[in-house]
Amino acid sequence: MTSTPTATATDPTLRQGDSGAAVSELQQLLNTKGINIAVDGIFGSATRAAVVQFQQQSGLAVDGIVGPKTWQALRRGGPIQLTDAAIYYEPSKYPYQKEAFEWLQSQISRSNLEEFARRWRNLR
Repeated sequence: MTSTPTATATDPTLRQGDSGAAVSELQQLLNTKGINIAVDGIFGSATRAAVVQFQQQSGLAVDGIVGPKTWQALRRGGPIQLTDAAIYYEPSKYPYQKEAFEWLQSQISRSNLEEFARRWRNLR
C-alpha cells in the first residue's frame, strides 16, 4: 500500500512577497516537477508564474498561492509522465528539453522506437 503525500503542519502558506527557506524548498520542488525556476528563496513574479503553471498542470485551483493542496501535489512522488513532457515541450525556450528527449531516445531499442512511430502515425 502506498501513502499519499500530505502537506505537513510546518508547511506555510506562501504567496508573492514571501521569502526564506520555505520558498527555496518550493522552488526546488517546482524544478523537480519540470518547471524551470531559479532557487533564490524569493517568491517574486517568476515564482508566482511557476506556481500558477504547476497548479494548472495539476488540476488545482489556480491562485498562485501555495497552500496545503499545492504542497501535497508538489510532494507527490513518481516520475514525470511522458505525455506531460510532450505537451510542455518548448525546446526554443528550454534547450535542455531537446537533450533530455535525445537521451531518452538513445535508451530505447530500435524495435520499440519503430513500434512507437507506427502507433504515433496510427498505422495498423
